[in-house]
Amino acid sequence: MDMNKSDNKKSAYRKILALLISVLMLLSLAGCGDGSADISSYGDTPIAVAGLTDEEFAITPNQLLELECVSRTATGATAKAGTVSVKGPLLETFLAEYGCKSSDFNKIRFLAGDGYKVVLRNEYLTDYEVVMAVTGSKEPLGEQQQPMRLLIPEAESAMWGYNIIRIEFER
Repeated sequence: MDMNKSDNKKSAYRKILALLISVLMLLSLAGCGDGSADISSYGDTPIAVAGLTDEEFAITPNQLLELECVSRTATGATAKAGTVSVKGPLLETFLAEYGCKSSDFNKIRFLAGDGYKVVLRNEYLTDYEVVMAVTGSKEPLGEQQQPMRLLIPEAESAMWGYNIIRIEFER
């Protein structure tokens, strides 16, 4: 009879241990959030924003990830452009946070750290989906692309700027 109690205790301990392991595995997966890449090395890097509000301000990749995000993939026309897979909010989603939409502006400029500029105007402000990407599909952006890159899937790859450090809105 004592042997039976001992076996029952061992069985109960095994079940508890199995349950704990299962819970820990689920928690470790939940720690990955929504499957976003680890952007801790650049997630707090400021991106200057001018012309959207009365005062210039900064946003970070971490703040952009708090918005509703999309995942998109596009292939450029050249081998150099390649295929790009990214995740981030749409420009329209970002602007909605400030009560705006892209058609409210004459021009939106995205300036890269190396001086490259992507200027959106006309149909780019009304007809194209613009992704403010802060991660690859499952990995962080490459070091030269951080803290943000643009992806406009239907546009030529020259419009896919990266290393974006400043955004200027012109009404």
